[in-house]
Amino acid sequence: MTKNIERLVAEANSQIETISIDQAKLALDDPGTTFVDLRDIRELQASGTIPGAYHMPRGMIEFWADPSSPYFKKIFGSGTKFIFYCSKGWRSALATQSAMTVGVKNICHIDGGFTGWVDSGGPVAEKPAGKSPAIKEGIYDLLPFVVNPDNIARFEEGKVLIGDRRKYPFSKEFFVCDTVSDVAQAIKDMVTQGSGPWMAAVNALRMVSGQGTDALKAACDELVATRPTNTAMSLRLDDVISQAALAEEQGSDIDQAIENRIEAIKNTIYDNYAIRSRAMADLIEDGDGVLTMCFGEAGFLLSLALAARDGKKITAYAPETRPYLQGAKLTAPSIHELGIDVNLITDNMPAHIMSEGNIQKYITAADLITVDGHVCNKIGTYQNAITAHAHDIPYFAFAWGRDDQKQSRADIEIEERDPAEIRQALGQPTTIDAVGARYPTFDITPPKYVAGVVTVHGVVSPYTLKNYKNW
Repeated sequence: MTKNIERLVAEANSQIETISIDQAKLALDDPGTTFVDLRDIRELQASGTIPGAYHMPRGMIEFWADPSSPYFKKIFGSGTKFIFYCSKGWRSALATQSAMTVGVKNICHIDGGFTGWVDSGGPVAEKPAGKSPAIKEGIYDLLPFVVNPDNIARFEEGKVLIGDRRKYPFSKEFFVCDTVSDVAQAIKDMVTQGSGPWMAAVNALRMVSGQGTDALKAACDELVATRPTNTAMSLRLDDVISQAALAEEQGSDIDQAIENRIEAIKNTIYDNYAIRSRAMADLIEDGDGVLTMCFGEAGFLLSLALAARDGKKITAYAPETRPYLQGAKLTAPSIHELGIDVNLITDNMPAHIMSEGNIQKYITAADLITVDGHVCNKIGTYQNAITAHAHDIPYFAFAWGRDDQKQSRADIEIEERDPAEIRQALGQPTTIDAVGARYPTFDITPPKYVAGVVTVHGVVSPYTLKNYKNW
């Protein structure tokens, strides 16, 4: 008796586990889950794939999944949870049934397949994922202590541990936070900065993960208020809370969903660091003197590390960065840890060092870059950019990503900190309290002074940023 394809698929679906698109989205960041794309390679090339999915042609399932087969793939003996998918869910139903027949356990497929995934707004990778850019470049072996993700911020036994950058490099200590308010205060008090606030903030959400999405949103509001200029924190908190809301809707473990999403964001960010730093390293030439400002985080540091690994001799110049001295305490020691020559200078020396011919590149991080190409970074960045421009020295700024809410400089809110911080250095008064002071934390460099923005697409003109969906 013959059976048509609809009957075959129906019979398969009656014997296997089928999950919804929303359930699949929750599993995307779970390190114990592997998505398996069963479509033809031409389909993947034409429409992309689910990020991180393993590709296996539908016709090979019995050969690759059977331990007794000479073509057995070790991944199917890994004990991971497998989620099969095809274009609409027909091939994946039959493949899931076949995989179960040859002994694969803990397996299911997606109802609606990749088509449903795309229609629902699920993330799509441009091509099947191979070895990650971070692994390919070996960046985790290059990272200085202070930008190793575990040393920036992490959640441990109900607390958030934040690497105390106020104490570095004289000691490597962690500031322990018991509540969301503790984390917010630590961010205000400059325990961490740069990428630190968002990493501390998303981990703080785990403290209230069992209290529902209202508590998560309240925590988000308190955390975002600490650093209004640094919109990376706001965007990543929103991302994590969206995942938590989806987990709550599906009746899944909210804390696990938050943990998985944090890990996925972190991995993506460090992959992007690798891509951007490689692009910048290729522009650094042997013998270059490189000026920076404040603390350039992993992207800037890795660009120097990769250039040095390529055999280029570099000399870095790090302004001390008043009033918290991030240049002296974070940047210079981290560059020294990389084995690269570094000179610490005061904030009023860059023009003179440039006039001596010692600087060939000016490179910084950016707390924010607008869609029209304005670079917002630590106060002092702008004046150095003007000076670099006057000396025909190109200025490059590292992007962390695109924020469509920041189209122009008018959309930037410059954080003004307590003027009392200007009247002291490392806790020691430098003048009397009666003296007036101002502390705008950031400044804005117009695109005409920016030679290039370092993105995941390479180093591009600030005037063309609007043409790229992601940076």
